[in-house]
Amino acid sequence: MKNKILIILLICFISCKTEPNKITNKEKKEKKVYTNTAFVDEHTADRIVADTFYLKNNYKLIIFPTLDKGKKVINFRLIKDKKDNTYLLTDILESPYIPIYQSKDFKNYFVLHASFGTHNPYFWLYDKKTGKEVFTGIERDFDLKNELILYEDENNDDNLFIYDVNTKEKTLVDIPSYFISKYECTKYNDFYKSIYIKYVTDKYYFIAFKDCPSTVEFKVKKSK
Repeated sequence: MKNKILIILLICFISCKTEPNKITNKEKKEKKVYTNTAFVDEHTADRIVADTFYLKNNYKLIIFPTLDKGKKVINFRLIKDKKDNTYLLTDILESPYIPIYQSKDFKNYFVLHASFGTHNPYFWLYDKKTGKEVFTGIERDFDLKNELILYEDENNDDNLFIYDVNTKEKTLVDIPSYFISKYECTKYNDFYKSIYIKYVTDKYYFIAFKDCPSTVEFKVKKSK
C-alpha cells in the first residue's frame, strides 16, 4: 500500500513538472518564429517587428517579418479556431509601402493601411476567410457601424464611391455642383478630403464634411 502511494505521488510530481514545460516550449517556439525576426526600414531606419491584433468574429491577426528562401518579406497570419493560414503581404520593405493595421475591422473583412509617409491614405481590404485582397483605394471615411467604406478610386477618374462591405455594392458619390458653390467651406480645392458618411437610411446615404457646419449635408441614393 505504501509503495502504491509513493508511485501515485511520483506520477503527480512528474506531471506537474512536465506540463508547464510543454507550454513554455511552445511559447518559446512561437516567439522565435514571429518575434525574433526583425528588419530595418531603409527609408525611415525603423525596425519592422511582429505584431498581433484581435479582430471581430474571433480572428487573430499576426503581421510579421520573415525570410522566404533567403528573401526578406512580410507575411500575415490569420487564426480562427483550428484554421491557421499564412499569406504573403509584401516584399517591399520600405515606407510607405508596408501595410499596417489601424483598427479598421469589419465582421468578415479587415483593412490594412499604407504606413506613414504617404501623401494619400491608401488602404487594402482583405477577406478574413480567404486572406485575399478585395480591393484598394484612398481612404476618405470608414463607417464601421454600418460596414461601409467611403473612398477615392484612382483607377476610376478619382471618383468617390461608397462600398457596402456586406452587399459588395458600389455607389458613386457625385457631389452636386450647386452644393459646392453654395457654401463657403466647400469652395476650397481640397474640401472633399474631409468628407464623411453622416448617417444612413434605407434608401440614402447622407454625406457631410468635417470642415463644414453640421447642417451642411447632401444625400446620395443607394445603388440598390
